[in-house]
Amino acid sequence: MRGGIGSRWLSLLVTLLGMLAGAAHAAPAVSEPSWRAVLREGVDAAARDFDGELALYVRDLSTGEEYALNASTPMYLSSAIKVAVMLEVLRQVDAGTLALDTPIAFEPDDARDGMHPMAKVPPGTALTVATLLEHMMVHSDNAAADLLIGKVGIDHVNAGLERRGVHFGPLVSLLEDRHHVYGKLDPRGAALTPEQVRELGRRNTLGTRARALSEVLGHTPAWTGSELESAFDAYYAEGTNSASMRELGQLLEQVARCEGLSPATCEHAKSLMRSCDTGRARIRAGLPGTATWAHKTGTQHRRACDVGILELQPGHPIIVAACTRGFRRVTEAEHLLARIGRTLTKAFQRTPVTTGRYSAPP
Repeated sequence: MRGGIGSRWLSLLVTLLGMLAGAAHAAPAVSEPSWRAVLREGVDAAARDFDGELALYVRDLSTGEEYALNASTPMYLSSAIKVAVMLEVLRQVDAGTLALDTPIAFEPDDARDGMHPMAKVPPGTALTVATLLEHMMVHSDNAAADLLIGKVGIDHVNAGLERRGVHFGPLVSLLEDRHHVYGKLDPRGAALTPEQVRELGRRNTLGTRARALSEVLGHTPAWTGSELESAFDAYYAEGTNSASMRELGQLLEQVARCEGLSPATCEHAKSLMRSCDTGRARIRAGLPGTATWAHKTGTQHRRACDVGILELQPGHPIIVAACTRGFRRVTEAEHLLARIGRTLTKAFQRTPVTTGRYSAPP
């Protein structure tokens, strides 16, 4: 009897060992790579093909997971600073010290380069804060931005960022931004009139702009495009109107969560960003038509950004902050950003919506 029981146990043991051996030789189950792995692969390939530098920060607000590439490197933001200006305007609206229907006069000295809707506004016209916000955020109009900055105060814009706990380089108006660049060539460049700055901005190349600046300031021999490029580089190195993508991403996350804004002004901010009409060849170009991309772009000499809140699926917000530098043509940066848009789509369309730490405002 003992021998019979032992035989049965031995048979069971052999069967079990056979099953384990079979399992060991079976092909392992393949799990879907995380969105970060997909994003990293696509971004690495795009960055290798790009003759410049990319800084990128992506954060899934549903889970708190993030992806970062050079995300702690300060990058010049250009018109992307208008997000901070908008937030200070809306903060003052919430505080009752400013109203959306408050009129602000557009005077001759308010002319700027980079005017779009404002280029058709006769001097002396009064426009409401709401209209200027739309011109600034939807069409990236620099005159509208500086009118709003003049109304709320650039010191208050910087203080607002400090209250929010985000660290930017000091922000200045877009006129002062240009003054800083031209002042690198000649101190008199920091005192150019708004109209002179606007005329210089109409020159399509650095060489023609440098020669025009030489004529305005009576400088001989004329400055070259290379000298003006060095002036831009020296200005960028100062860190003015700059921030890292991680810090900018933190600010965008606060917008997504409606932190520091009432529900009404928060929805106004998001609506303006969803209506942004610039950067159609950037991240938006790589997104499906069903995506929601609430964003702001920025462009300056050898600098281009696209930053915002992406929803490929409703209720699944993703923070994306991308800036580039060092390229020769803007189209090169736009091609890179479009590839990032396609990679984001590939990475997140396979990601299920989760109920994580993100919660929409009530």
